[in-house]
Amino acid sequence: MMEAERRLKAIKCGTLIDGTGENSRRNMVILIEGDTIRDVGSEGEVEIPGDAEIIDASKLTVMPGLIDAHVHLCINGEPSVFALLQYPPGLIQLMAARNALQTLEAGFTTVRDLGAPMGFAISLREAINRGIMRGPRILAAGRIISQTGGHGDFRLPIGIGFEEFSRLADGVDEMRKAVRMELREGVDWIKICSSGGVMSPRDPVDVRQFTVDEIRAAVEEAAAYGRSVASHAHGTTGIKNAVLAGVKTIEHGTLLDEEAAEMMAERGVYHIPTLVASYNILKHGREAGIPEYAMRKAEQIAEYPARSLRLSHRMGVPIAMGTDSGTPFNRHGENAKELELMVEAGLKPMEAIVAATKTAAEAIRLGGRTGVLKPGMWADIIAVEGDPLSDIRVLQDKSRIKMVMKGGVIEVDRGVEVIG
Repeated sequence: MMEAERRLKAIKCGTLIDGTGENSRRNMVILIEGDTIRDVGSEGEVEIPGDAEIIDASKLTVMPGLIDAHVHLCINGEPSVFALLQYPPGLIQLMAARNALQTLEAGFTTVRDLGAPMGFAISLREAINRGIMRGPRILAAGRIISQTGGHGDFRLPIGIGFEEFSRLADGVDEMRKAVRMELREGVDWIKICSSGGVMSPRDPVDVRQFTVDEIRAAVEEAAAYGRSVASHAHGTTGIKNAVLAGVKTIEHGTLLDEEAAEMMAERGVYHIPTLVASYNILKHGREAGIPEYAMRKAEQIAEYPARSLRLSHRMGVPIAMGTDSGTPFNRHGENAKELELMVEAGLKPMEAIVAATKTAAEAIRLGGRTGVLKPGMWADIIAVEGDPLSDIRVLQDKSRIKMVMKGGVIEVDRGVEVIG
């Protein structure tokens, strides 16, 4: 770490939301050493060393950097995921770098990428970690693992397709091999599909995909490397099978029922609702070029995403924020729209913020390192003009996000005063 990055920093906070769900506090100070928070307390409690760099956020709301637990940085929000077929690989990588920067500039300091072709998200993770380019901290799942004819089978009816986006596996042995190949690539997570999906042409959205034994094989192989499994699952049976097999997170969870929610709550399985994905499909519609099959399926399940979120909340399922950004008109950098939809569905603003900070960090296995503003945590911090507890929509306005700090380094500065 460069000497300038080691220098002590002190953030004077107008209002502090620490990410734990506790009440906000006024006139607090965060003391940062290197990439880590050293102390948090009131201005009278925390002594600011004379040689510290002071960041004046005394008129702003300071809170943890936001976390999106479900993105696709290599997809750009086109009406169909098959749009990737028209781009050369190098262009896909460059667009992913742009998408990562837009996400960081929107106040998201950490994301989990749950599906990218040819190891691109892994390469992007490494480029950001090495300082080659700017972007959020990335946890990458690499290629999606799907059964033949499943949600991740991207072959077109003519017999060709973008097979580099996924690995096809049928049966326990093929699943073990597919997971091992992803682990060889250096993934942080394994992503499987245990039900049909909206953007896949052939499978019903609620159909069960993979057996419990197949999913359990994925979980076992991932665990051998200290990794966990995320499962795309809209359908009820697909959700239950994934939970029974030991996955860590359920993505979408659209057709959740009480039995499935109880199973998730008992096992500590996280629900990532991704409300904004279906919202954008329904908002833009056929006229914008979204394929007919996707519109038909989105309309079929339109009433369920918000209902399932409320059920999870009532049943005590841990809820983490994720957007599925990259899906139709679900643009990178607009991730905070999900928080507005979570509040509209019934969460309190503080609960939505916790879902995008503390709980999201725990869901992606970074709990205890980021997501809350406590001593010993990474200094992932944003400073916002306005009060997101009064109006969660302020987090969608980039001009109001005056500072984005990741690991103690100010990555985005929109006019915050730095003294010293």
